[in-house]
Amino acid sequence: MDNLYIIKDRLNEAMKIRGMSASELAKRSGLAKSSVSRYLTGENIPRSIAIGKMATALDVSPVWILGYNLTMDGEEIQIDIEKLSEDNKTRLLAYYQALLDSQEDV
Repeated sequence: MDNLYIIKDRLNEAMKIRGMSASELAKRSGLAKSSVSRYLTGENIPRSIAIGKMATALDVSPVWILGYNLTMDGEEIQIDIEKLSEDNKTRLLAYYQALLDSQEDV
């Protein structure tokens, strides 16, 4: 599955740039070390809440982690959203709302 490898690669890239270890990412995101390890090796795809937590810990856009073609901080997101199909726009908005909802729980 392509998404699996994109997410894995983006997480590893962000960690390298931030100089962060897997253990530190787990600690900062509040996720189990074993879960983070499986995401980083591509063994598992993280759920949207986990992506949001790791994005916050890494100070990157969760949409970037998902593989959309934009900068790590999401600066080009408006341009890319306009290129999405209506179905994908709906999915992205639902994901964004889930991230907002998860922030209220933290």
